Amino acid sequence: MPRPTPAQQFLATALLAHERAAEPAHDGGLAAGRVYDKLHLHLAPLLGKAGVELLLVRSAKLVLGEFAFLTEASILGGAAALHARVRPPAPALTDESVTALFATFFALLMTFIGERLTIQVLRSGWPTFVAMATETST
Repeated sequence: MPRPTPAQQFLATALLAHERAAEPAHDGGLAAGRVYDKLHLHLAPLLGKAGVELLLVRSAKLVLGEFAFLTEASILGGAAALHARVRPPAPALTDESVTALFATFFALLMTFIGERLTIQVLRSGWPTFVAMATETST
């Protein structure tokens, strides 16, 4: 399994912080749900809906922690369970676990489609933010 690099950890942390700042009145759970939804929206044309869901579920299974409930879930059932878990009013996830989820997702995605294409897809969802975050992390 590819371990998330410091740059991927930074990207996940900064992306969640960026989404939290977009609606400061809400807690981090809403930010995690928006990141999940935007990733799904912008990656589905490239990987297919099931492909995005499978990578997210695989990331959650590798991270475990607060996602341990997925260990017994089927792959497609796991995607629905994971989506429900990152969307409010689900129980709040810790910042550490949701950051680990998205950092692991970025590591798997970059292994699968490459860093350049991953950054290009992320820029479609977060145009100004991703350009700034990738320059800052290098």
